[in-house]
Amino acid sequence: MRTEIYEADPFSAQRGTHLATLDTDYRFEKGDEFFIEAERGRMKVRILQVVVRVKGQSLSRELLVLRL
Repeated sequence: MRTEIYEADPFSAQRGTHLATLDTDYRFEKGDEFFIEAERGRMKVRILQVVVRVKGQSLSRELLVLRL
């Protein structure tokens, strides 16, 4: 499933900076913590919200994460 990961604003929990795009069937849940490694370094994040979208026959998912 296509998964978009966005950093959430710590005060409003609104979607902010796009961090990564994955194609995975892993089941993410609120409260999960993991590391994202990118050009700008390594960051630890916690999932605040998982949004699943159904469009026709396809599914996509959006994760809002908080940097720890």
